[in-house]
Amino acid sequence: MRRIEAISPAKINIGLHILGRWPEGYHILETLLVAYPDLYDNLEVSVLPGQNRLELRLTGIEIPDTEENYLETTYRLLQARISTPLPALEVRLHKRIPVSAGLGGGSSNSGTFLRILAQLIDPPPPLPLLHEVAAQVGSDVPFFLYDSPMLARGTGTDMEPYPFSLEAYEIVLLTPPIPCSTKHIYRGLRPLHWSRTPIEPILKEGISAWPTHLHNDLEQVSFQIYPSLLTLKKSLYEAGAAYASMNGSGSSLYGLFPKN
Repeated sequence: MRRIEAISPAKINIGLHILGRWPEGYHILETLLVAYPDLYDNLEVSVLPGQNRLELRLTGIEIPDTEENYLETTYRLLQARISTPLPALEVRLHKRIPVSAGLGGGSSNSGTFLRILAQLIDPPPPLPLLHEVAAQVGSDVPFFLYDSPMLARGTGTDMEPYPFSLEAYEIVLLTPPIPCSTKHIYRGLRPLHWSRTPIEPILKEGISAWPTHLHNDLEQVSFQIYPSLLTLKKSLYEAGAAYASMNGSGSSLYGLFPKN
């Protein structure tokens, strides 16, 4: 029996600026996505006899019944896009990444699963097709198909590799037990909350400019609903962070602390 094991890492957002909105209602954004491999889920995929069948085993942090099962969705969408049957699979997922915390756990599981599926299909699907399937699952999912920081634009699915490193910084991650709904946070977002400016020029200015000019535009909504998140962000700066931000739509926050 063939078996593939993989680590499915969390992500952090370096800035998240809203530039506008498409006519159909989707927000136009820019954010730099960076993998955070210190926090990860474990994914183990075993090939079973037969085709087009998925058996899922979940352990670790419980996924609420209200949460969409990204792995089943990923398998079904890829199955609909390729001409060859998919192998029957048993997927064991051990969850460590908190759910509804802005850390991209479900997206990471989906992107990592797609990478594994590509290894099990002959011929393997081309990366552009995998990217299209990933974007159907969720806006952060395509990021996890790649091995580098990516500048995400548009609805978050347009990806461009971006030279970036946090090796000089210690990342301190705070994840309070406050589940934040991405849809709910975006629903509360108003044009007055939008930065309306690209983030790339700010990133190039260096981290000293980030506290003033680099924002997560979703913070204003999340902090209104959960004031304790603002208190936690302030505590990161008080502890000496060079930059601190809410991550994605929350509730996790991170601080970047110089190592030297």
